[in-house]
Amino acid sequence: MTKPRNLLLLLPFAAATLMGAFLVFQVQPVISKSVLPWFGGSPAVWTTCMLFFQVLLFGGYLYAHCLTRFFTPRRQAMIHAGLLLLAMFALPINPSPEWKPLGTEQPVLHLLALLAVHVGLPYFVLSSTGPLVQAWLSYRKQDEGVYRLYALSNVGSLAALLTYPFLVEPVLAVADQSRIWSGLFCVFALTQAALIFGLLRSSAANTANAADTPVDNPTDPPPTWYRRAAWLLLPAFASLMLLAVTNHICQEVAVIPFLWVLPLSFYLISFIVSFDKPSWYQPKMYASAAIAVVAVVSLVSLRPTTGMMLVQGVGYLLLLFLVCMLCHGEVARLKPSTKYLTQYYVLLSAGGAVGGLCVGLLCPLLFSSYVEMPIGLATTTMLAFMLFMGHRSWQNSQFEFARVRGMVLAGGALSAAMLLIVEVNDASDDIDKNRNFFGVLRIIQQGDRVSMVHGQTVHGCQYQSQRAEPTTYYTRQSGIGRTLAVKGREGNLEIGALGLGCGVLAVYGRPGDTIDYIEINPAVIDLAQKHFTYLSDSAAEVNMLQGDGRLVLERRAEKKYDVLVLDAFSSDAIPAHLLTLESVEMYRQRLKPGGVMAFHVSNKYLDLAPIVHRLVGELGWHSRRVDTGDDEATHGTAAIWVVAAESDDWFDAEELAIGREPRSEELQRAPLWTDQYHDLLSALRIF
Repeated sequence: MTKPRNLLLLLPFAAATLMGAFLVFQVQPVISKSVLPWFGGSPAVWTTCMLFFQVLLFGGYLYAHCLTRFFTPRRQAMIHAGLLLLAMFALPINPSPEWKPLGTEQPVLHLLALLAVHVGLPYFVLSSTGPLVQAWLSYRKQDEGVYRLYALSNVGSLAALLTYPFLVEPVLAVADQSRIWSGLFCVFALTQAALIFGLLRSSAANTANAADTPVDNPTDPPPTWYRRAAWLLLPAFASLMLLAVTNHICQEVAVIPFLWVLPLSFYLISFIVSFDKPSWYQPKMYASAAIAVVAVVSLVSLRPTTGMMLVQGVGYLLLLFLVCMLCHGEVARLKPSTKYLTQYYVLLSAGGAVGGLCVGLLCPLLFSSYVEMPIGLATTTMLAFMLFMGHRSWQNSQFEFARVRGMVLAGGALSAAMLLIVEVNDASDDIDKNRNFFGVLRIIQQGDRVSMVHGQTVHGCQYQSQRAEPTTYYTRQSGIGRTLAVKGREGNLEIGALGLGCGVLAVYGRPGDTIDYIEINPAVIDLAQKHFTYLSDSAAEVNMLQGDGRLVLERRAEKKYDVLVLDAFSSDAIPAHLLTLESVEMYRQRLKPGGVMAFHVSNKYLDLAPIVHRLVGELGWHSRRVDTGDDEATHGTAAIWVVAAESDDWFDAEELAIGREPRSEELQRAPLWTDQYHDLLSALRIF
């Protein structure tokens, strides 16, 4: 009878833990996808959201620690019930349109404020669930089995992450996701209410206070400062590597929830393995594997070809899992008695927040390139060697710090050396560089050629000996070159361009023409004006508008164009909100009668042309795909343009004869993206 009674005792605690963790991690992709369009689809949206949630998680854990330390169980129940009620008044979590950025705000601070207002209180309550429920259970069950609830909470978190890209995102509109999450939060509140009611009825609630509850065993020694430092620093490094790997993968492929949740899933699995069954953590084995993987990814990164990107991506994910196993395995090995349970979780969450702050705020302010990964590789090597040497056996044995004391200084020196090497190496290759919320921009000079590079994508170049010639995706034989040749015969043109690059399009400007550039990244504007002469040499009137392309066009309803050029999709981090039915309809409204749209959809990983064909077809318009290959003579780069016009006769022009109409099978398989539904996973070329 004891076992069934224990199961009945654990059931409400397990249900609250599981559901709370599920909602904690489900809200992250839900709210991130809601606000992603407002900030230009930048990878930094996800890392900033991660930073917010990690800091708030620390706040929730700190609240749980203070609540259980300074208040009786009865008062704990009453205070938490009040907070739970307040959180329900903050629902639903749909971001208000009034919070759309104007383009002049500091994006990180604006995004953090938006998240705090719309999801802050419900998330704060949810984040306190794990340690609070475990503390309440420890009043009745005084053994290390309480810590298994932490493994269970990570199972709930993992379920939330894996269901989002495969079950939630492909099926539910964004607004429906927010509403359903808010409804589930109300169900969660009922499970918490049941625990609160049980706490109020229990004998502990009536007779015990925070100072004499059963968990406060005076024989339990307080944790040492060495142990507390490990609780803080190891999770901090795991968090830093999580965000560094996520940044790296999103920069190389695309900013989609699937690629957000993949690294986070490995991060959570390491928690589950470490806390559910500590014997699964074998430090020497994981340390050896980590050293080997560091060597492999370092060698691959020396020659970053497109064909090796998959190998490199898999290598970084494997490395992340091994690092997290080393960090979280050690943290689980060093866990205290349940007397210090909430203090333990406070330091764990503080470590996660510190790692998030380093990647989300400090590194963009202090460095002009992505230094997190090389620093992480150096630190991983040092940590792996320390753990390999510090554990005598291959099993989960006691770590002997005295055996590796000198390696700490050596590891610090190695990390500093890696930082110096990265900065010096970058400085030798680039004539200018800028890192901000939107990523790292580099200006590279190779002989007569000056290029603007973002991640692995070249955003235009100029040859000093041929300053007036269009290059890369904009040559006269490209889709946009042919389009402007045809439209130019009608007279002076008003051109709107979403995406600046280095300003190659301005070459086509003639006296009497107007070109309005709309660019979200202020660094692009600065570097294009500083290192390229396209804008200053143009015969047209060139205007620069900073902000998200769609939001700027929405605010300028009176402005009409002859040609709208949409070149925001060649980068690896594409802003999907610029390719929805509502956005294309708005573009149509910003065109003069007879106006045309030209979409640059060249992309290494995403097949966007069928989606554009489908979107313009829904409006009753016609489209052609214009493909051009590399052309050394004109400095042209292989490019795919989709040109759309209201009249099919417009494509009878000789210049557009090479354009290909969409095939029926293309239109049939192409998803119809809307503001409420757009699944980038469906556009990946591997599907």
